[in-house]
Amino acid sequence: MDRVMTAQEFRDSGVSGLSGAQRKVLDSWLNRYTENIVKVVTRKPKEEALPSQGRKSDCVPAVESTIAGDFNGWDGETMFKLDNGQIWEQAEYEYMYSYAYRPDVTIYQTSGGCRMKVEDEEDTILVRRIK
Repeated sequence: MDRVMTAQEFRDSGVSGLSGAQRKVLDSWLNRYTENIVKVVTRKPKEEALPSQGRKSDCVPAVESTIAGDFNGWDGETMFKLDNGQIWEQAEYEYMYSYAYRPDVTIYQTSGGCRMKVEDEEDTILVRRIK
């Protein structure tokens, strides 16, 4: 951290008050976070699966289900396992943190693809079906 922060930022952020062990944990988290961002940014986009003539989209009609277990938002490469057995993955880079246990979801068709709406969340995310 001290390589990317100025001395003033180091003091003003409160990082200088952390113990060595706490700084090591924070530094490790920052490294993992940065690696994930680099992976997402440098990853070649997957070819979008567009519905072919006569084939219905994976989200027509809309999919209504529940996320199996904990929901922690999305971070760029998030996979969503649903109680109906389907697995969806995040198809655009966005970050949103929120916690819920087994929230209801609706996945519906838009002009840009399938979009997922999670119960009690304002934000939606573009997704693609894996299974």
